[in-house]
Amino acid sequence: MKRTAIILALSLLMFSTGANAQVKFFSNFECGRLGNAELTDSSNIYRPNLEYLITSAKDPDNPVDTLLEPSSRWFYFLMTGVKGRTITLKFIDTDPWAPMYSYDNKEWMRYDPEKEMVAKFTAKKKYDRDSVWVAYYVPYTNTHLDEMMDEWQYRDGVRIYSIGKSYQGRDMKMMMVTNHNIPDKGKKRIYIHGRVHPSETPCSWCLEGLIEELLSSTPYARSLRDNAIFYILPFNNPDGVALGHSRCDAIGVNMEINYDRPDSLTRPEVKNIKNFVNTTTYGENWLDLFLNFHSQIAPHMTYWVHTEDSTTPLYFKKEQVLTSLTIDSNPLFNSDMLSYSKMAPRYIEGYFWNTAGENTLAITHETPYSYYNRDKNGEQVTLENLKWMGKKTLWAISDYLGIADAGRIVVEPHKANHCVKMDDFDHVYTGDHYYIAEKDGARVSYKHKNLPAGTYGIYRWSVGEKHLANPEGENCWQKFATYTQDSDGTFNFAIQLNEGQRASSVLLLKED
Repeated sequence: MKRTAIILALSLLMFSTGANAQVKFFSNFECGRLGNAELTDSSNIYRPNLEYLITSAKDPDNPVDTLLEPSSRWFYFLMTGVKGRTITLKFIDTDPWAPMYSYDNKEWMRYDPEKEMVAKFTAKKKYDRDSVWVAYYVPYTNTHLDEMMDEWQYRDGVRIYSIGKSYQGRDMKMMMVTNHNIPDKGKKRIYIHGRVHPSETPCSWCLEGLIEELLSSTPYARSLRDNAIFYILPFNNPDGVALGHSRCDAIGVNMEINYDRPDSLTRPEVKNIKNFVNTTTYGENWLDLFLNFHSQIAPHMTYWVHTEDSTTPLYFKKEQVLTSLTIDSNPLFNSDMLSYSKMAPRYIEGYFWNTAGENTLAITHETPYSYYNRDKNGEQVTLENLKWMGKKTLWAISDYLGIADAGRIVVEPHKANHCVKMDDFDHVYTGDHYYIAEKDGARVSYKHKNLPAGTYGIYRWSVGEKHLANPEGENCWQKFATYTQDSDGTFNFAIQLNEGQRASSVLLLKED
């Protein structure tokens, strides 16, 4: 990996190390950020135990939303001269639960929340090496993204192009992923973007996991590329990322709330995104789904669900389906962790609402920095589980849109006997409708052409009423049977219901 920034920082190191060296702080590298490191007792700067007050540099003042207080969350700096010393770092204008450190700026570890976070926002540790990088969370730089783009561009179905330049002249690189040998007509279309707030690096690692799953060579991933077009803009604020800002672009604007401004106050990056949306959405060829990837300080996963009174019952039902699919069988995302807000035009979701209405489901997806489900003793946020969450989100997308026909297949009801067809907005169900049995012995059948041979788990969608938090056993996939397809061909299956039972789609998961 190219590490120009590291070489620059290392060129500033002192020749002496350990107890005979003075501790130095640097942030003059890509994404680096530090306001000040003040020694609380400067009477002997060479002693083995030192304590510093760490001030994180604030973002520039916002020239558009002048009443918005600049953020100082993000920090990312290098300490030298620390080998064999115990260093206490008191972060006084930011809020890390347990920040990250690295001896090589590649492999990152978290300060132990029990042993090394000795007080709130205070890390104390004895270091084994002379140089240590410290960050709010594992950095995800423009350089890393460029390296990943250089790799991804050779994967099947990938085209990478710029949708325009940022304020400082950086390309806003879009990935278009589909099987280009299959006509686009009839394909579902999904737009995903991330990193409007530079400090929210977990969302980039999560999105990387989604991309890796989408670009894999599995039959499932190939089927997604055959049946859908994915537009993915990993960074919509490349300047802010490069400069190490927390929540703003190069000049201090929070672009997340810049979508309803007059042209003179609309940032070039926002104009580029609007132009992409307008040129990609034409006639009735709407984008089916937009996901806005973010990270939040709250210690749990969430979606920001737009309330029914600010959208429509249909739109709210769509949100309930997608969120329920993401939560289903997901130990990192409890059903009571959803967040709710009114649709607002200053956000890009509001821009989609005003442009496409119910045709495009637009929603914000949030990953935490610290741990999941508000459980300090539970699973901490790691690169591994962030990437897994990206895969899980892709599975939810494909289930929601029904766009896979290999390995993970959603099959809607084909026929029903002694059932009433329902398409209300008071229940959560996949597809366009579900059935209620009028009497015992009612029957719902399912059919899918060209199912590859193999053994599949059959999962029924448990149709439940819409709730702010799904009750146990409702609005989720529940395994019903195991099915073996002896040879490639048509799948035929039927479910028998008792009076009052509901039936929606089934999910086929390949097990061999």
